[in-house]
Amino acid sequence: MRILKPGEKLSKEELRFFAKMAGQAYVNDPVHSYATKNPERRKTFVYHFMMERLNTSNGEDYFYIDDENRGLCVWRKAHNEYGVIDFLKCPDWLYLYWFWPNTLRTLAAYGPLDVKTFDADTWIISPVFVAPEHQGKGIATELIKKGIEDLTSLGCKCGLEAQDDKNVAYYEKLGFRTIKQDFYKRGNITHSYMVYNGDSSGDK
Repeated sequence: MRILKPGEKLSKEELRFFAKMAGQAYVNDPVHSYATKNPERRKTFVYHFMMERLNTSNGEDYFYIDDENRGLCVWRKAHNEYGVIDFLKCPDWLYLYWFWPNTLRTLAAYGPLDVKTFDADTWIISPVFVAPEHQGKGIATELIKKGIEDLTSLGCKCGLEAQDDKNVAYYEKLGFRTIKQDFYKRGNITHSYMVYNGDSSGDK
């Protein structure tokens, strides 16, 4: 497993590689399914959206990367919010401008999220994904567990936000519990805030 700590960066080529993977992995994500109805257009939009997300995290957060580049898990400080300036720093920000209706709907769907729900010393998963052809092999679980092990050993807390009941159930098996929920009525999306309490009930 390759681990990048704050101060260490992926190359632009690596960022694009993983952003493309994220575009495929998140194509049916509830938020993106609401914001971009067409699946092919959605895949393209999510690629550029994830370029912004990964570019913002690059050098600031922890990156856990599968040895064969089949998956990636990013841990960032919960109170380190993304803003408009982060889009302008992204190499593909102009493309997101061309997709402005989709961008606005996506940001509106994420709007109810309140990162202050988490304690200041909490690091959250944002995002984690595995190439579709390699899903179901325990890759994400391995990346997440290693991050939890490292961060808790430093005295940090671990958390995440999930928008899918299936994902909530998955994280519960890894020892997370829901502490709060927010609901975005227009998109019929429930945001679940989860924190790690170490009570793992199994693997997946």
